[in-house]
Amino acid sequence: MTKTAAISEPLMSADATPVLPENIGFHIRIVQMRVFREFYRTFEGSGVTPGMHTVLAIIRDNPGIRQRILAELLMVREPNMTRMIQGLQGAGLIAREVDKTDRRAFHLVLTEKGKGLMDSVQARMDSFEEKLLGGLDSKDRKALRDYLERILEAID
Repeated sequence: MTKTAAISEPLMSADATPVLPENIGFHIRIVQMRVFREFYRTFEGSGVTPGMHTVLAIIRDNPGIRQRILAELLMVREPNMTRMIQGLQGAGLIAREVDKTDRRAFHLVLTEKGKGLMDSVQARMDSFEEKLLGGLDSKDRKALRDYLERILEAID
C-alpha cells in the first residue's frame, strides 16, 4: 500500500474506526499531505508544483520582493531559493532586477509569461480552494485564517 493510499484509506475492521492521535500537529500534517495530493490532482498536466505556485503567487502579489525576503518568508535556505529562482527565470516566468542601492540584491517580478501562467491556472486554484474550504462559510474561513496566523505568531 502506498503512503498516499494509507492516508486516504486507513486500515480498519468493518466494525472499528481508527483512533487518531489528538495532537493538533498530527492533524495539521495529515491536512498538509492531503492538500498536496489534491493540489497535484488539480494541477495535473499544468507543470505547476505547490512550491512553484507559492513563489509565483508571492512575487505576483509583491512585485519587486527581494529574493532574501522571499526565502525568509518561506523558511527556505537561500541556496535552495536561488536554485528555484534560477529555474523560474530560466523558464521565462520571472525576472531578477538588480537593486539600484545594493548591487548584491535582486528584486523579483513576474514576466508576461509568468503572469500568463498564473492567469491560466487561476480557475484551477479557485476550484482547488473551493474544494478544500467548501464546507466552511466566509466567517469560518476568516476564523481559520485567524487561528493559523495565531499559531504562526506563537511559534515564530
